[in-house]
Amino acid sequence: MVLRLFTCLLTLSLALILPRLTLATEIEGIEIADYMPAEKGRPTLQLNGVAKRKFLMFVDVYVGSLYVQEPTRNAENLLESDQYRRMEFNMLRNVRGRKIADAFYEGMRLNVTQEQAEAMETQIQQLLGFFDQRLKVGDKAVVEYIPGTGTRVSLAGKERGVIPGKDLFDAILSIWIGDYPVSADFKAGILGAEPEADEKPYSKFRERDF
Repeated sequence: MVLRLFTCLLTLSLALILPRLTLATEIEGIEIADYMPAEKGRPTLQLNGVAKRKFLMFVDVYVGSLYVQEPTRNAENLLESDQYRRMEFNMLRNVRGRKIADAFYEGMRLNVTQEQAEAMETQIQQLLGFFDQRLKVGDKAVVEYIPGTGTRVSLAGKERGVIPGKDLFDAILSIWIGDYPVSADFKAGILGAEPEADEKPYSKFRERDF
């Protein structure tokens, strides 16, 4: 009887504790959780993939991670999805906000059509305006898509604003997993896959340090 009671209490305790635990992957001393518990209107998110952004092959810039409700290795499905999606940038070096904004602008323009870019010009300029501060080593930038609301941007723990619509977030995410991502290895990491043997001509854009 005592043993059975003890077993029941242990099982109940584990049931209460285990859901709160999050396994983590460590990259450059940064712990990347395998999933994020639901909170404040945000559903439970799972890590789709993680990668380290490098400049000129040897300068570490940031660790990027993508969280989604339903992980997949299919880039097109991720870009078309209307699920909650969250991009995190954990900084490994100091970067000026203007440099980040320029890299975002260039990356988006490479991965969307001219017509799409023109249609989003107001939203793009609003986004670039959020990056008016310097991000330092250890800071985290978050860009997340909230279904039915739009794209929310937070820098170093401070929310900068929300831009309505879905297309803008899709364009931002395309910088990581579109036809012309920051690098083939980075795209593969975010998709949780091996780099493709037949890579696309990523050299279409100049090497940039973000």
